[in-house]
Amino acid sequence: MTRLRRLLYLSTILIVLPVVFVTDVVRAVVDLDVGGLWALREVMLVGAFLAINALLDDWRKHHRRGIAKEIGRLLILTIVALIFFGTLVFTGAGDLIQGTDAAQNDSVLGMFWGTISGVVLGFVAIWTLQTVREIVLFKRRKETKRNFVVFLVLLLLSCAGASPIVPLEGGFLLSLFLPLTVVAIVVISFRQNWIVYLSRREKVYTLIYAGLLFFAGLFYVVLLFQESAAGKEFDAFSRPLLTLTKLNALLTTIYFGMAFVTTLFHLPTAEVFERKQSEINSLHNLTRLTTQVLDFNTLVETVTQLTQEVCGARSVWLELITPASSGGWKTQVVANRNITLSDLEAVGEVFDPSLREILMETKKVVLVDDTWSDRRTKSVKELGVLRGSLASVPLTSHGEVIGILHASKDLEHGFDQDDVDVLTTFGDHVTIAIENARLIARSIERERLQQELQVAKRMQKQLLPQVLPVLEEAEFAAMSESSAEVGGDYFDIVKLSETTWAIAVGDVSGKGVSAAFYMAEVKGIVLSLSKVYASPKELLARANDALHGSLDKRSFISLVYGILDTEAGTFRLARAGHCPMIYAANSGTVLVRPNGLGLGIADSHVFTESTEEQILKLNEGDVCVMYTDGITEARNPSGEEFGYDRLLRRISEVRERSADEIKIRILDTVRTFVSTGTYMDDMTLVVVKWLRTNAHTDHSSTSPASEVRKKKETKHE
Repeated sequence: MTRLRRLLYLSTILIVLPVVFVTDVVRAVVDLDVGGLWALREVMLVGAFLAINALLDDWRKHHRRGIAKEIGRLLILTIVALIFFGTLVFTGAGDLIQGTDAAQNDSVLGMFWGTISGVVLGFVAIWTLQTVREIVLFKRRKETKRNFVVFLVLLLLSCAGASPIVPLEGGFLLSLFLPLTVVAIVVISFRQNWIVYLSRREKVYTLIYAGLLFFAGLFYVVLLFQESAAGKEFDAFSRPLLTLTKLNALLTTIYFGMAFVTTLFHLPTAEVFERKQSEINSLHNLTRLTTQVLDFNTLVETVTQLTQEVCGARSVWLELITPASSGGWKTQVVANRNITLSDLEAVGEVFDPSLREILMETKKVVLVDDTWSDRRTKSVKELGVLRGSLASVPLTSHGEVIGILHASKDLEHGFDQDDVDVLTTFGDHVTIAIENARLIARSIERERLQQELQVAKRMQKQLLPQVLPVLEEAEFAAMSESSAEVGGDYFDIVKLSETTWAIAVGDVSGKGVSAAFYMAEVKGIVLSLSKVYASPKELLARANDALHGSLDKRSFISLVYGILDTEAGTFRLARAGHCPMIYAANSGTVLVRPNGLGLGIADSHVFTESTEEQILKLNEGDVCVMYTDGITEARNPSGEEFGYDRLLRRISEVRERSADEIKIRILDTVRTFVSTGTYMDDMTLVVVKWLRTNAHTDHSSTSPASEVRKKKETKHE
């Protein structure tokens, strides 16, 4: 669309201007004096220059440059136009335009060069207006735009008043609006605030460009306003164009004359402006660092670089302060510019400790105006470094100094209050950036550990049985949940032979990673010993030998281990300090708790003497439930534990159901009891339900319920 629009403008220009030229030739040769033809020529000429204005405006929108460069463009165009007219004069073409005799004045060649000259003048006038518009409306306000619109309206009215097709006689409109236009030019010439935003380099160039444009505009004013032959010829070509060119020359002279004077007065302040601009850019970069830079080393290097740039320091270094294990604090230089680490180490050794103490206590900027004479730093004179002034900014986070940002200059009294304010602001931003970088680093580390814990959790799940055995004689159901990512609970069901199965449930004291490691160790011990020892008591004794002395003094392992004999219909078990097994039968639901110490607590002799083994004779429908204390110690919102009584009662209520349903009902009861309370520990549950009716009775085995009754009768007697 843009290309099509440009092509339309260019086509209009290339068609209309030749038509205007041909019209002038026909009128000169044929000596026509038709008012309508002259009016049509003026309308076509206005249309051509409107197309030139639109084409230039569209091009400038896509090729915008800084203000100083735009003024430079205008200067180049003005100089090119002057060279063009100078060439015409020296080559004799100017005589044709000015008309040394009547024959030459009416010649086609003279009219051709007159048309070209008019187009060049119009082009320069339009470019000048667009350039001034961009400058005047820079960071504009409403009244600024209004003043410029008023100027344009007056300019157009003045050009219209100069047109011969206007019915008023004596140039009334021109004499009315021309002075007003000059006043409007003076008014907008005071709009020079754009100069403030130029850098020192741009101000120097603007000063040169504006001075040259002032003299170029002045030359055009002298050339066009005097009664010269050239002015008469341009008046014959187009009186409105001559008026536009005159006013444009006035605009160039007055506006850029004002720009020259204003720039001259602003030049001494250019350095201050550039410094403020640098401070703003540096603070912006620091803000970006706070949110975007994750690497700590990159962050501190950038901080020292920005500090050096913004306050014009010779050397900058950043040291972080951390509490020492022996008391006090220790410092570490994490970034330095224009000063070596060896020099900083030497400076740190000879620095008066009171300097850092003042920073730590007051948490305010410390200024040293003369480092070689101040008592706190004069020892650096022997090293031959840091001559001049020094500013030290404490970096404070949550009321504690976490670091110090140092900047030094070669001049004594080199830091003023403005430097102090900037360094203080820098220090605040640097503190935030450092804290953010540390938080992000910790967050990344925490995320990495979390991912590793998730991997450990999946691996621990793989250590537990993935598929439970399916037997005709018994049903199995089991679950294990960790209160953290990984836990210390353990269960296993191991096939020993075609008719025997080992069942183990264990709990490592504590939670988390250490408990998970011990749990994996217990699994390996049980798997290796279960193939060797047919007695649960003997297996626990050998496991205790393996673990005794290798566990942490604050750790122990509880374990219940049993062997299910599907041929004999018996369950032989031993307990090493673990929760009592629950046995549910027709005769009642009881706790089975043969004596035993936890694994790893006592030596082999004490452990063996204190450990008992018990054999249970199973009947159809009997249920054995093994679990960890995470179930019995689960608490409700009021802090009450679930306890053994509730567990016994619930198992007794659901004993007739399948092993899997028994497991589900127990867990539902525990979760309902806990509600919004807390699980204090990992939870593991193994349910074994005996399905077969025994064909014979093994008198070596005993019923748990009958043993409970015997103990009560003995106590009664």
